[in-house]
Amino acid sequence: MAQQISFRTERVNELIKRELVLLLSKETKDPRLQEVVITDVIVTRDLTSAKVFFSVEESSQKSVAVLLNKAGGFFRKSLSKTLDLRHTPSLNFIYDTAPNAGARMDDLLSKI
Repeated sequence: MAQQISFRTERVNELIKRELVLLLSKETKDPRLQEVVITDVIVTRDLTSAKVFFSVEESSQKSVAVLLNKAGGFFRKSLSKTLDLRHTPSLNFIYDTAPNAGARMDDLLSKI
């Protein structure tokens, strides 16, 4: 049974993703965060929390995940100023393994 995503939820996902990309590129000073790529955002139906999937060099994955989650309050506060939402969702940053898995598959297929 596939989960249906409402138009509003999908729109909030895209808004948060776009704003986080801007915040990471312009508002953060830490050079480790300059390499972060936001791959997806999934907001709960009630818009109280959001899973933010990111990709970064595998060697710095854990330290960047800790850093992003510690800075979650900063990102949430910044989002609340720019997005027109009644409540800004709390952010949980999760390392996205899909880009790395895809690269490994491409590598394996090229060896065949």
